[in-house]
Amino acid sequence: MVLCALVWLWSGLLRAEVKVIPVFDAGAAVQTLREIYPDLGVSAMGNQLVLSGTPAQLQEAETTLAQLNKPPQSLLIEWRVDGASSGQQLGVGVGRDEAKRQWLLDGNAQQYQQSQNDSWQVRGLSGRPVLLQMGSYQPVTFYQWRGGQVVGLMPLVNGLYATATLIGDRVQIALSSEQARLEQGTINRGQSATEVSGAPGQWLTVGELSTSSARQGSSLGTQLQAGGGNQSERQTLQIRVTRQ
Repeated sequence: MVLCALVWLWSGLLRAEVKVIPVFDAGAAVQTLREIYPDLGVSAMGNQLVLSGTPAQLQEAETTLAQLNKPPQSLLIEWRVDGASSGQQLGVGVGRDEAKRQWLLDGNAQQYQQSQNDSWQVRGLSGRPVLLQMGSYQPVTFYQWRGGQVVGLMPLVNGLYATATLIGDRVQIALSSEQARLEQGTINRGQSATEVSGAPGQWLTVGELSTSSARQGSSLGTQLQAGGGNQSERQTLQIRVTRQ
């Protein structure tokens, strides 16, 4: 009985074959095939899928992969900031449009394309994250251990990651941000995350920013300065995803 079992096992191993298939998303393909075919050997190497099994198993897995292995949809992702400023100014202040441009341009603006309506564009793929990074240099006071102080410039950089995924006729956008703000000479950092969904081509509101000159910055890096007066601003961050 034991001998027959060993012969059967050995003959099964001899019939096993290995096949390498290029895929667009190896991680997702491995997880899916393991759930559908638990007896199939599945592993990934880079963007290639390595399958091991009988010829019948491999043929069935290839048929399934042909339906699932599609290139990710190319997307155009746009950001814009809209809002209004209020308050009294005794000197020269920063208006809404200028603050909006500063909010978007202080960082790596050369990586993005500016359109006529103050929106910024970056191309990406469905299900893959893209990064909008912005910031500025702010004066920070450093105290020396022997006494005295030195004022230096510290980068105040904020990043917003957006992962847009097309699901039928809807788009789901997962957003996570890393914020830095300057408060009383100290840089405070924080993180936040949210999700929004809607129709492709529709502007979706992500959240609202509120800034003032007394606070020296906001959670997403807007810096308003008014000469001897109080200046406040409320802005709305919006995002739009369009198929390409």
